[in-house]
Amino acid sequence: MKNRGWLEAAFIYIGTVIGAGFASGQEIVHFFAVYGTKGMTGMLIAIILFIMLPIVVLFRIKKDNIKGYDEFMVIVLGNRIGKFVEIILTLFLFISYSVMLAGGGAIVKENFNLNYNYGILIMALLTLIVFIFNVKGLSYANLILIPLLVLSILYIGIKIIGYNGLEFSNHIGANITSNGNWLTSSILYISYNSLSAIVIFTTIDNLLKNKKDIIKTSILSGILLGVMAFSILIPLLIKYTDVFGFEIPMLAIASSLNESCVKLYSFILMSAMFTTAIASGFSLITRLSKIICINKNILAIILPIVTLPISNLGFSKLVTTLYPLFGYLGLFIILIISIEFLLRLISIKKICKLR
Repeated sequence: MKNRGWLEAAFIYIGTVIGAGFASGQEIVHFFAVYGTKGMTGMLIAIILFIMLPIVVLFRIKKDNIKGYDEFMVIVLGNRIGKFVEIILTLFLFISYSVMLAGGGAIVKENFNLNYNYGILIMALLTLIVFIFNVKGLSYANLILIPLLVLSILYIGIKIIGYNGLEFSNHIGANITSNGNWLTSSILYISYNSLSAIVIFTTIDNLLKNKKDIIKTSILSGILLGVMAFSILIPLLIKYTDVFGFEIPMLAIASSLNESCVKLYSFILMSAMFTTAIASGFSLITRLSKIICINKNILAIILPIVTLPISNLGFSKLVTTLYPLFGYLGLFIILIISIEFLLRLISIKKICKLR
C-alpha cells in the first residue's frame, strides 16, 4: 500500500477509544443499553460524532501546525486555562495507563488463575516493547490487533443473535432514576472518550498528509467503531436482564455460549486494554520527555514501575472512581472546539460572499 498513514491513524484512533469499558460492555450498558432500543439511536449519533471528532480536531492541528496536546490546549483554550487543562490531561493519561494495567491483572486472575500482579507485569512488559519502537510500534500493534478485534467482536455478536434471536429483554428501557436521556448520554459518552482521542491526534498527525487522509481516517474509524459498538449493544439488549450489574457484562454473555467464546472474549478484553494502554502511555511519555528532557526509552521503563502502586488499587475501583471525573472536562473542551470550528466556517462563508 503506497500510503497507509491514514489507515494506521484510523486503527490507532480506534485502539485508543476501545478500552476496557467499551469492550467489557460496561460503558455500552451505562450510556446506551439502559435506555432500551432508544439507546440504538443514541449509539448512531455517537458514531456520527466519532466521525466528526477527528475531522474537527485534526483540521485544527494541521492548520496551526500543532506539535503536542500542550500546544493544542493553549491555542484553543487560551494560555491560563490551556495550561491548567494540560496538567489535568497529563494526569488523565497516567490514570488511564494505570487502569489498563489493572484491567490486565483482573483478566489474568479471573480467567487464567494467575496472580493479579502477573497480569499487570505482562501488560507492562508488552507496552514497554511497543514504546521502544516509538510511533512504528504503536502503528504495528494496532494494525495487527484492531482487525482481529473487529472480527472477534462481530463474531461473538452474530453468534449471540443466532442463539437468541432479536428478542430484547430491555426493549423500553430500564427503570432508572436519572436526569439524563439517551441523547445527552450519547453526547456525554463522546466527551468521555474525547480526551484521549484529542491527545493521540496531536501525537500521530504526521501520519496524515492532507485533508483527504483525515476524512478517510474519520470515515473508516467511524464505520469500524459502529460495527463493534452495535455488535456489543444488540447482545446486551437481548441479555440485559441476565447481565445487568455484572462487572464485565460481555464476558458473562460469552459464558452463556461455550468455553471457547469465553477465552476469545478474554483475548478481546486484553487486546482492547492493551491498545488503550499503549496510546495513553505513548502520549504521556512523549509529553514528559519534552518537559523533563529525559530519553523516551528511559521513561518507558520508569512509567510501568511508577504506575504499579496505583494499578494495585483494582480495576473496577479505578474505573468507577476516576474515569467519570474526566467526562465533563472532555465535554467542556469539545464544546469550545466545536463552537470555534463553527465560527470559523461562518467567517469563511462571509468572506466568500464578499468576494
